[in-house]
This record gives sequence, structure tokens and C-alpha cells, in this order.
Amino acid sequence: MKRVLILGASGMLGSAVYDVLKDKYELVLSMRDPKHAELLEKAYGGTDKHKVVAFDAKAVYENYLEKQGDPGEYLKKFVEEVGDVDYVINAVGVTIPFSMDDPILTFFTNGALPHVLAGVYGEKLIHVTTDCVYNGQEGFPYDEESPKTPVDIYGLSKSLGEPENCLTIRTSIIGRELKGFTSLLEWFLKQEGEDLTGFSDHHWNGITTKQFGVVCDKIMSEPEKYPTKGLYHVFSNSVTKYEMLLKFKEKFGVECNIASDDSKFLNRTMSTKKELNDLLDIPTFSEMVDDL
Repeated sequence: MKRVLILGASGMLGSAVYDVLKDKYELVLSMRDPKHAELLEKAYGGTDKHKVVAFDAKAVYENYLEKQGDPGEYLKKFVEEVGDVDYVINAVGVTIPFSMDDPILTFFTNGALPHVLAGVYGEKLIHVTTDCVYNGQEGFPYDEESPKTPVDIYGLSKSLGEPENCLTIRTSIIGRELKGFTSLLEWFLKQEGEDLTGFSDHHWNGITTKQFGVVCDKIMSEPEKYPTKGLYHVFSNSVTKYEMLLKFKEKFGVECNIASDDSKFLNRTMSTKKELNDLLDIPTFSEMVDDL
């Protein structure tokens, strides 16, 4: 059985990846607070079969400040505690709602840490980046060679953290959360009885967090079929934010009114010049939401 480290296992992405992989792999689950493993257990079960270790990106950052370019003892001890692994999935990141709380830490976590991890784990690392490296106003759909045009601290920080000596997957994700509850889907689930607006000129073609877990499973279970390093776009069919909300309403049964609004144009849809997305056979948006 292959041994896999999930960094950020209690977050929106990491928890969904855990759910997909928990019965197929020996997992090492890292999170800032190991007590958050209780959230995984409550949601999905099975955590008693896997190792839980603490990992805090801020501690790595502070070591760099102290050592002036050396990641220091914290990261070294963490790598030793984790032990040998076949793969590492990096689901650690500062998300948009928190990106301005400590911009320097945002730049380190999103921009520098991926390169540190790629230096340690090389082609064992599967790293995720975002469509927010593009402004969504021109040049779409974006392929891997499109110029990056981020418009905020989050997008800029993520644009700096795309190592090519590991497998870096650029996509956009939606999914459920175990804590925090700041995502679009979690917001929608609280809108019972409300009148909502869905932007019909805001275009998106990402994947669900669960589908990202499926992608990782495919890559790790049949490594001979897939690349081990480089930057790749992974995406599904294009939908508007208005269509997304309608699908959420259908799937989760939230009774609300959704009006269409075409006043906010944004198009960060992705395309590709590479084979990976076709090899992965990504389901449609509707199919992925049905599977949440």
C-alpha cells in the first residue's frame, strides 16, 4: 500500500482528498492543530488507521527569518516525523478571505513554501495552484503558456508558487468545508429563504475538491500513465456563476430565489496544450456536484 502525506488535511481541499484516499492508501495527515483530526473523523471516519502530525507553515516561515534562508529545525523534524512517503499532496494555502490578514505570511505560504516542499520531495509532490493568476478580462481561455495577470495579493502570491520540478496542477475548486465556512458553496447553503443574484457573465470551469482527490488517486495509482513534473491545467466544462447556484439549489434543496445578473463580467476559464486533462477524463460540472 502506498504511503501518502496530505498537507492541510483538515482544510476544504485536504479534507475532500482524505475522503477519497482514506481506504486506498496509508496516509499521514498534517494540520496546524492535530485536534482537527476529530473533524475528519466525524465527517468521514477512518482516522484511527492513519498517522496525524502537526504542521504550521508559519513556523517554517519563522525559521527562515531566524536562519536567514535555512528552513531550520522545524521542517527537518517534520520530515523526519512523517518518514518515507511515496507521494505528498500539498493542500496548504492562505485563501482569498484571509490573504490580507498577514500579506507577508500569505506570500510565504502560497509563493515560497511550494518551492521549499518541491526541494524536499521533488517529483513525489502534487501541488495545486489557481486560476486567480489571471485577471479574467482578456486572453481567455488561458492555457499553461498564457501570461499571468493577477489582480490581488492572493493571485500574485499563488502565481509565485508554481514549481515545475514537481507536478503542479492549476485549477479552481469548489467544495464543502469542515471549518471556517467561507467558500461559495458554504455561503449558499445558508441562504434558505433568501433572494440571491447569480452572475450570468462570470464564467468558470474548475472542479470540485472531491474530483481533485480522484485526480490524485488516478495519478498515484497509475503513475506510468501521467506526468510527474511540470505545470498542467485541469478543468471541466464552462458554467456561469448563475448556473452554479441553480445546480447547488437542485442538489442541496435550498429554497431560495435566484435572479440572473449580467453586470459583472469575469472569465478565468482554462484550456490546455497538454495531454493531462484529456487523460484524466474529468466529469461535467453537473456530475461533479451530484457526487458531492
